[in-house]
Amino acid sequence: MKIDLSPQRLLQNWPAKILSLAAAVLLVVFNSVSRLEDRYFTVPVRLVLPADFVPATPYTQRVRISLRGEADDIFRILEDDIEAYVDLSAYNSEGVFRAPVQIDRHGAALDVEPLEIRVEPLEIAVTLEERERRSVEVLPRLSGNPPAGYDLGQYQLSPSTVEIQGPRSLVEDVHSIDTEDIELAGRRSDFTVRVRLLRPNQLIRFIGGDVVEFRGVIEEAVVLHTFEPVETVLLDLPPNLTIVSPLPAGSVRVQGRQFDLDEVQAGDVQLVADASAVTGPGTYELPVRPDVPRGLLVLRYEPERVEIEVVDGG
Repeated sequence: MKIDLSPQRLLQNWPAKILSLAAAVLLVVFNSVSRLEDRYFTVPVRLVLPADFVPATPYTQRVRISLRGEADDIFRILEDDIEAYVDLSAYNSEGVFRAPVQIDRHGAALDVEPLEIRVEPLEIAVTLEERERRSVEVLPRLSGNPPAGYDLGQYQLSPSTVEIQGPRSLVEDVHSIDTEDIELAGRRSDFTVRVRLLRPNQLIRFIGGDVVEFRGVIEEAVVLHTFEPVETVLLDLPPNLTIVSPLPAGSVRVQGRQFDLDEVQAGDVQLVADASAVTGPGTYELPVRPDVPRGLLVLRYEPERVEIEVVDGG
């Protein structure tokens, strides 16, 4: 059977034929679109900066990525396959600059077609300042206290200074860097710990690392204490003589270990007046010396001399 392909035959009922063709095209397009799916995630933003300039204020560091494509294809794409960056390399002065977020495809994202990539926000504003670098002192942040009777005698930090780098206005205000808390509670012997440095601002970074070594020397606590009133006793007075009035009480200030001081009992500390030079009735001025337990260092005492009146004891 011969098919009539003449123009007259083809143009018969042409409106209906055009509508049918359009419907077929729409059906194909709809069917194709219906197979596309969306996927969302966030990625970090890389800044391309001019030499010797850095961000001086917080900025948008992550952006939202929208992928649209075949379901099997877009879910094979890893977050690392999409890179977002902002190119600020053309700006060579301090100020606030706004630039679009650009996208690079890597890995599995290179082979996916069709693939529609959208990013939010479309552009980012960044404040730029000159980069500054300086050396500052490290200060330990001590927490708690050793047990009773112990003290932190001395310590060493290695390194004792660190170099920081960041925007000029922030670095100029930093004069020292604190460590994380170093706990002293419960420590009865020397110890060494590694601790991190506390960053004064997220835009400042440490050159050479953010960990230092702290070495603490724990010593038995040495304290000062004053005993008063302290009895003054008279020694070596001849047995045939007696004093008219009791000797005055005094005070003794000592330095010693807390453990030794805790062991001192009432009467262990006294002042002693030497009466060996007294030979008969009369008035005498006698030297006084302190008598304290071993391990205590006498810093001062009062009185240093006493006057006594002696009479015949018979």
